[in-house]
Amino acid sequence: MSSFLFVNTIHSCTNIVAGFFFFKSDFFWYTIYMKQKKQKYSRLFHPRSIAVIGASGTKGKVGHTIARNVQSYGFDGDVYFINPHRTRIMGKKVWPSIDAIGVDVDCAIVVVPAPVVEQTIRDARHCCKNFVVISAGFGESGIDGHNREERLHALAKKYRLTILGPNCLGFLIPSLGLNASFADGMPEKGRIALISQSGALAVATMDRCQRDHIGFSFVASIGNKMQLDAADMIAHVMDDAATEYIFLYLEGVRTGKKFLQSIAKAHRAGKKVFVLKAGRTQNAQKAIALHTGSLAGDDEVFCAALQKVGAVFIETIDDFFTMMLLCAKMRTPLTSPVRIGVVTNAGGPGVLVTDTIAQSSVLRMAKLLRKTTKTLQKDLPAFASAHNPIDILGDAHADRYACAIDALIADSSVDVIVVILTPQGQTPVAAVARVVAKAQQKTKKCIIASFIGGERVHKAITFLQNAGVLHVDAPQEALRTLATLVSQHKPFSLTAPKTDNTRRRAMTRIFQNAKQNGGLYFADTAAVAKLYHIPVAPFVDITDGFDAKQRIPYPCIAKVDNPAIMHKTDRGGIVPAIKNLAELDAARKALLRTFAQKNTRIIVQPYLPKGMELIIGMKRDPIFGVIVVAGLGGIYTEAFHVADRYVAPLTLSEITKRLTTGVLAFLFDGTRGEVPYRKDVIARIIHSIAVIGMENPEIVAIDMNPLLIYNNDTADVAVDYKIIINT
Repeated sequence: MSSFLFVNTIHSCTNIVAGFFFFKSDFFWYTIYMKQKKQKYSRLFHPRSIAVIGASGTKGKVGHTIARNVQSYGFDGDVYFINPHRTRIMGKKVWPSIDAIGVDVDCAIVVVPAPVVEQTIRDARHCCKNFVVISAGFGESGIDGHNREERLHALAKKYRLTILGPNCLGFLIPSLGLNASFADGMPEKGRIALISQSGALAVATMDRCQRDHIGFSFVASIGNKMQLDAADMIAHVMDDAATEYIFLYLEGVRTGKKFLQSIAKAHRAGKKVFVLKAGRTQNAQKAIALHTGSLAGDDEVFCAALQKVGAVFIETIDDFFTMMLLCAKMRTPLTSPVRIGVVTNAGGPGVLVTDTIAQSSVLRMAKLLRKTTKTLQKDLPAFASAHNPIDILGDAHADRYACAIDALIADSSVDVIVVILTPQGQTPVAAVARVVAKAQQKTKKCIIASFIGGERVHKAITFLQNAGVLHVDAPQEALRTLATLVSQHKPFSLTAPKTDNTRRRAMTRIFQNAKQNGGLYFADTAAVAKLYHIPVAPFVDITDGFDAKQRIPYPCIAKVDNPAIMHKTDRGGIVPAIKNLAELDAARKALLRTFAQKNTRIIVQPYLPKGMELIIGMKRDPIFGVIVVAGLGGIYTEAFHVADRYVAPLTLSEITKRLTTGVLAFLFDGTRGEVPYRKDVIARIIHSIAVIGMENPEIVAIDMNPLLIYNNDTADVAVDYKIIINT
């Protein structure tokens, strides 16, 4: 439903004229909000002047490193050192306080002990609005630090200050020659923005990337992300023409909706986003709480959220580096399927690479053109392979590599060339390296070189890296990473569906009755299912005995019905295979004796044909909101943990795509001659569960287990179905 929002003032945005904005989605409002924030960030990240509060003349201190860095790499703005105990540092005048300078300063880097940070910023707020707090000792360091961070946050909010950190490395912008951090050196200019919650990992990444000449457009450490978080950093770099790829290392996200909207918008701006996230285990989550004071959140939900907005979830730091390498060296965009041509002097590695490509849904072994194979047959020895992979034999010299690589460059059916070398007795490693480097200079096709070995290939690898050639130690891992890169998809919708007000009023009445009764009974959940068009097995309430008008089918199943009783099977709350009225009455009485809690009811359901059992559930995640889980149900739920997570809001097209590619895909592709199950019915049920969760904030969780599905004329139906609400 369209609505109006009156905007008076917005914290951290300035000079906004009050007025009315007409909008149809949160995304519209988010766009306006982030545009205003980006304008303010320009003074923080593109300052005309910088003050280092806590600058030091003592080598080895962080204040000395930052003071040295800001004036050592070509930054052409004004730099001021602030220290009340010094008059000169590194031959430069030192000011006793920032207000003593007499002019406003765009950005202040704060390197003072944590207990005095708040007062330092309070004193500086009149002449500076943007701060980078390097100091540790805040939310990551216990209750005192947490309280200190809360006070600093309140100060920033009160005076409309912008603060990066605390407990952060700082930031670097190579194109400006600006190193506003305590990291040594300056990375090369490039197309990658690196945003890291860990300053140490940012430093290690820049050092690792220097070896391969991987450049950066922007590097920032967000530390405790007290105010500026990953979403704000993404918003800052998404309009930067120099940035094509955004890499994030995160330990947690506080505002999931804002985070996902920023990634979706970056994706629409043509940026690819990659996320390495820590905190996948309980022990790691405890370590994160000590490191940056963050909550890591559910790992599988986080992965599903990234998938929804087209970002890539990266599992290991090695994959993180490999993806950076691929992005930095890729000269032309690639689309699926990517056709790979392989040149090797060793059969084993060539076969392993072929296996990796065959196992991918987005990579293909290139089928060489006939003229290519003829050229290879003419120029290579008789025992060499003129087909892909091109095995030029173990005694190959540089000329054979040149012949094969040139043939693949000329072949229009090849997108990427993999060149494998093993250092055999006759192999002129250095000469082959020169051939590969020369070949990369004359083609826009990506050449992935892999010189496999140790000491004999070390110098050649360094030569290739210095020549700008993409070299990897393990070609299989590089190809898997390439497949991940190519598999990126467009973001799915983040727009919430229109609320059905009539249905919402009916749900409100159901909840009111449920709160009086201690929760929702099966009759209540069945009513909810009817409102949202979810098929549920018929039932009869026999708590108080039998009515002559009740038609009870045999055989049937008797079940205990009480909102407080979960996992009825495990607790003996189900009596199956009841064949007549006498058995049913005995089962009813036995269940009432066993479950003597107040308001316990007994229901009976017909015996249904055996079908595939699924679980469809919903939970309310504290970070990302409504999450739907769909997987194998019944006894398989706990045994196999085979399930996909869906982050609401959802569309039927998104659900259908996920069903086709997720863990339940085997149900719909006719595996081993099986008749496929009805994907459209399951998609509608998943969609309905998501809508129930979004329309009704009273609901904490939903558990539909099992949902019986069939690949014949029998209708799919939910047999057991619980809704848990805040009572």
